[in-house]
Amino acid sequence: MKKSKIKPADKPSKQSAKKATNAASTAGTLFHKVALGVVIASAAGMFATGIATLERPVKPREAAQKSVEEAPKDAKIVVRFADDPADPSNDELIKLNTVTMADSTGKLWDLFREIGYEIDGVREHGRVPRLFLASMPADLRELTRVSKRKITFIKSTLPLILHVNELILQDRQRLKSIRDGMSDGAAVSSEDKAWLEDIADLYGADRPDPGTLLKRVDIIPPSLAIAQAAEESGWGTSRFAREGNALFGQRAYKANKKGIVPHERGEGKAFKVRAFDHLIDGVKAYAHNLNSHFAYKDFRAARAGMRAATGEIDGYGLAGALERYSERGADYISTIRVIMRANTLKVFDGARLGKSVAPDA
Repeated sequence: MKKSKIKPADKPSKQSAKKATNAASTAGTLFHKVALGVVIASAAGMFATGIATLERPVKPREAAQKSVEEAPKDAKIVVRFADDPADPSNDELIKLNTVTMADSTGKLWDLFREIGYEIDGVREHGRVPRLFLASMPADLRELTRVSKRKITFIKSTLPLILHVNELILQDRQRLKSIRDGMSDGAAVSSEDKAWLEDIADLYGADRPDPGTLLKRVDIIPPSLAIAQAAEESGWGTSRFAREGNALFGQRAYKANKKGIVPHERGEGKAFKVRAFDHLIDGVKAYAHNLNSHFAYKDFRAARAGMRAATGEIDGYGLAGALERYSERGADYISTIRVIMRANTLKVFDGARLGKSVAPDA
């Protein structure tokens, strides 16, 4: 692993996608067996069709965080999905049955087929099931068809990235509401003041000003996140991905941070590659790193400029502001953009997760 130009606590390191994809990396003990949980409608069809029992709707953060973030570290993650593809405006939610599968890429693809989760379908209607993998399939690197390995990786990471963006957007919406209220002369409640202080501290902002915080509390385009994860983890086949659910090559310098010592770490170096209990934890850490660390100030400025100009974020253009993500600099940016173009990842920037349902009641 090459030396980094800067040494932030969570500075990502370079992991060659080509080497990790094609070479048989050193095998290690996995932190977890592959574990995944989904909820499937009893009727067949694309995600959910037919007659079903209605349940009360809940906010995405209320339901998704309860099922993912509060789950025991050694538990299989169970996430719920519901939507009616025939009616995008339908706000009613259906009650679903829980199905848990594990072990292999083959079983994962069986599940994809059962719920109708297809890349072409996502490209067409932009809907993605709330299917959250705890870890990548252990046999992912054994797939001989590169195209199937890539599709498996995209379908596995896209829901995670969209979920993290959902949580960010919820905080962003509250920030905008407070900002707009202040512009209209409304007083900020004590509750909102305390919340702003917490958000400023979380994101490393100098002051709890909504306008300042909005530059930090914003999404990472899925196209960009998938491309970086693919490059850093060898499309999910690297040692760090397999042993530590680490897709983005972030470094850990503190002794209390969980991590994996690189085989090629230079003499006298003390960093590790951060390891995580679940894939979702690594995605959250990646997004927070880009949204808070001083090294990515230009990235946040470029994103804010896009918001101000068009209201939309262009992942391909935003990649140009990530020169400090890798010591490779401009070459790294070129690689990320090649991955984005070659795999037509831009289309996933318009994708969204299906609706949540309340925990069984």
